[in-house]
Amino acid sequence: VLKAKKAYHSTSELVAQDSFKASAASAAAGAVTLGAGGAATGAVTGGIAGAVAGLPLALFTFGLSIPIGAAIGGGTGAVVGTAAGVTAGSVGGGAAGYGVYCKKDDIKGAANSAYSKANEGVAAVRSRATQSVA
Repeated sequence: VLKAKKAYHSTSELVAQDSFKASAASAAAGAVTLGAGGAATGAVTGGIAGAVAGLPLALFTFGLSIPIGAAIGGGTGAVVGTAAGVTAGSVGGGAAGYGVYCKKDDIKGAANSAYSKANEGVAAVRSRATQSVA
């Protein structure tokens, strides 16, 4: 019981950290995004591979092996593509989210710098336009 309470408290401390929240949200978004893409890609690729695999047997099955092979290949490809996409998305998204969270001050500074330079350019163009009209 003491070990369980200790694990509960350490987990609570970890989950309360903002960096963990950013990583978890990014991992979930990456898993959903790449999981869906992986499923679609896997289904199409698996369907094509299954249809091609059914071609040699088409003479013996009166052509029914082609759509059956495509269905089996498409289903298998969707499962494998989803698994690969979710894995890559969660790992990549979590790492990207943590990296962005750790560098958020630098990113904010760079964005503010770019914004101020753009405003300086706007002011310079306005000044030249006003001088050319006058």
